[in-house]
Amino acid sequence: MILSYVCTAKLMRTSTREWQPCAVEGEAIPDAATVRFGFGMSWVEGQLPIGASCSVAAFGLDPTPGIRKVCECLPDSNGNSFMDRNDFSVKWSRCAAEGENCQCSTAIRFGAGLRWNAVDAKQVRAAVTRADPDADQNEPVACEAESFGGGDPAPGSKKECWCEQSHAPLPQEKVAIVMLSRHPPDVNSWLKYHLNYMKVDHIFMEVEDTPAFDTIWNSLPSDIQQKVTVTKAPPTGTATDSRPRDDYETLQARQVKAMQLARDNARRLGIQWLIHIDDDELLYTPLQRPIGQILGSMPDGFDQAYIPNVEAVYPSAEIKSCFTETHQANVNRYKFVSYANGKAAVRLANPVLFPAGPHQWRTTGNLEPNSIHLDQEPFGAPMMVVHYESCPFSRWEDKFWELGNTPPEKVSKIPFPFYKDSINTMQHCRPSKGGKPAFVALRTDKRARCNEASLRKFWENHKSIKNPKLARADYMTINIPWSQILGLGQ
Repeated sequence: MILSYVCTAKLMRTSTREWQPCAVEGEAIPDAATVRFGFGMSWVEGQLPIGASCSVAAFGLDPTPGIRKVCECLPDSNGNSFMDRNDFSVKWSRCAAEGENCQCSTAIRFGAGLRWNAVDAKQVRAAVTRADPDADQNEPVACEAESFGGGDPAPGSKKECWCEQSHAPLPQEKVAIVMLSRHPPDVNSWLKYHLNYMKVDHIFMEVEDTPAFDTIWNSLPSDIQQKVTVTKAPPTGTATDSRPRDDYETLQARQVKAMQLARDNARRLGIQWLIHIDDDELLYTPLQRPIGQILGSMPDGFDQAYIPNVEAVYPSAEIKSCFTETHQANVNRYKFVSYANGKAAVRLANPVLFPAGPHQWRTTGNLEPNSIHLDQEPFGAPMMVVHYESCPFSRWEDKFWELGNTPPEKVSKIPFPFYKDSINTMQHCRPSKGGKPAFVALRTDKRARCNEASLRKFWENHKSIKNPKLARADYMTINIPWSQILGLGQ
């Protein structure tokens, strides 16, 4: 078959219709359409017939050499989307536009583009039955935010619903997490979430400078303790200063060392996948599927899966329980205050893998293993890292005071303005010994910066819903059933 198409170097077509993911590189286009091929800010565009390949060969040039690409298609003039998609061994069919009804008896996903929420149709009908015992259990589900817990996964976008079709039992592979922990904000919730809810098989946890950890550990149930390997690191400070020496730079070296040790121990335990995240991060799956199922469905030939990250946005500086009280995340990486390159899951069957920093792994010769980018999947990432950075407010104070040993020439090289400003602020403040205010100025002319009201305003303008830079479209709802996870209710 001869393909005819017109390629243009457009970034975005001027239209009220929106581009929608329709294939990843190497897959077939599901319908004849206007298609763009690329990733990020670089695309080529063409008219392709049904069954054409999402590939360099189909478009005649490569807009992003060395990066795995995706295809996005424009709906037809009536706004009709593409009716079937495969997503990690599961087939989905479009069942309704927002405001319509979806007839579905399995899982339903609600959203647009790369941002989705999901719910089991049986749970929705059960809730309806509790409210109205005479309700018909065969009634369709309304394709609207209220059916999905009230959260809007893609504010400002016209959304739709897709119904999960029947599929064979999904494979389940063993997954471990490695973490370097220092004054963890809520290790109890963190462990219960990953081990009991996300079904992670094991945690390798290296603990630094946390005198209260033994008390925390002894409060955990035995079934949690049995799945966690704890290593106590030697003190990182000095006799006169408890803060780590030059902590911003040395932290990554300590993380890499912990990752190497966990890699070897995980292999001995028969673990197939290893992921490094921090104690202020959660692995989140919008479909609420176990992590082992997602990685077990990974196409053969990929040894590394890049997991995108989003940043939690807090209600205010009064927040106490960062995980359970936060329901919004910023998905606009250009407005993150911290890193935007995600984390990676690595397949341990590859014998020559080593960590190249906390975000990725490499093979012999410092080469990247065959890798897949999860944010390029048809419905967006089936798994992401939610970063609860600098929370609660008191942890932000402690964190950046401890980073205060970083010398000015190294502070200037930090790529995150929020980090630089926070370190510079805390280098002029010190913890008080008599209670409030929590920090006092080392120099009289910096007194205004160190009072608690000023510090809280600084924090809220970067980390909370008061951040003036965040727009409605930047937000994504986080749906985690914390009452169920923590055993507070059914």
